Amino acid sequence: MLKKNTISLYPYAKKVHFNSVDLKDNSFLISYGYDLTLLSESIKKVGVLSPPLLRKKSGSTYQIICGYKRIRALKKLGITSAFCTILPPTTTDKESFLLSLYDNISHRAFNPIEKSMVINKLTRYYPDETIVKEFLPLLNLHPHRSQLKAFTPLCRVEKTIKDAVLEGTISESTVTQLAQLDRVSRNALGSLLIALRLTVSTQAELLDYVTEIAIRDTLPVEKVIGAKEIRALLKNPQLNQPQKADAIRNYLRARRYPSLTAKEREFSLSLKKLKLHPHLHLSPPPSFEGNHYHLSLHFKDLEELKKRVDELHRLLHNHSFITLIEG
Repeated sequence: MLKKNTISLYPYAKKVHFNSVDLKDNSFLISYGYDLTLLSESIKKVGVLSPPLLRKKSGSTYQIICGYKRIRALKKLGITSAFCTILPPTTTDKESFLLSLYDNISHRAFNPIEKSMVINKLTRYYPDETIVKEFLPLLNLHPHRSQLKAFTPLCRVEKTIKDAVLEGTISESTVTQLAQLDRVSRNALGSLLIALRLTVSTQAELLDYVTEIAIRDTLPVEKVIGAKEIRALLKNPQLNQPQKADAIRNYLRARRYPSLTAKEREFSLSLKKLKLHPHLHLSPPPSFEGNHYHLSLHFKDLEELKKRVDELHRLLHNHSFITLIEG
């Protein structure tokens, strides 16, 4: 790979005033969500250790290849010029992008949005097969077309969702699913996930419930999320954030699996009527399919075991228990 992409250039150093640098040209930018605070502090103490890499554009204007953050940090500090490395104008866009890519890869990892930015820019120069085989491993992604498909749209999602990914509010796996949705559906789901701050597994669960309900009931995703029950739970001042998340998850699960949740409620009510000893635990068949129940008991010595066994004998003659098991 390195041999195939070897670049032979003849750059030179020059002090450049930032007024002549086109800061709006993001052709080779592959950074998102960065904070200039630490970089600015470093520059104040030791200066710029690695000069920005620029390419001469038309006239006296320069284009940034590497060093977007360095130049912005310098401007933030009130510095108006710096020594930069200048590439000749004959340097191609492909060569320039590879310089930017390998410069970044050499000293940092990419977040999910940046990986998407890299992939999108690689598509200008390489076929999908080459990107999958040679470049995805550089981004710590599996060399598979499914990864290419999943990550390509991430950099095009809305800023609120991208920022939530960087903050850890929306997981990488969740945003790859959100990116496949239309804009309205994605924003509706993204807003709900940001409000609820769910675990990764619960995000996936909620996403499945919502999309499956939408498909089954032929409803837009935003209609499912905009249900009056969900709106009421989100506005309920007596519930804290985790309680709202649990309540909404339970509502969506009940809506997705109405028969199953009805059976679960019925079973739970029957158990309460039985008033089982805390050391006895009865579980129904998985998903209430089949007739294999599970009964467990806890004891600390033989005397307690005898008591549990006596309780089991009494249970076997309890009409409510017999009805619960045999119907």
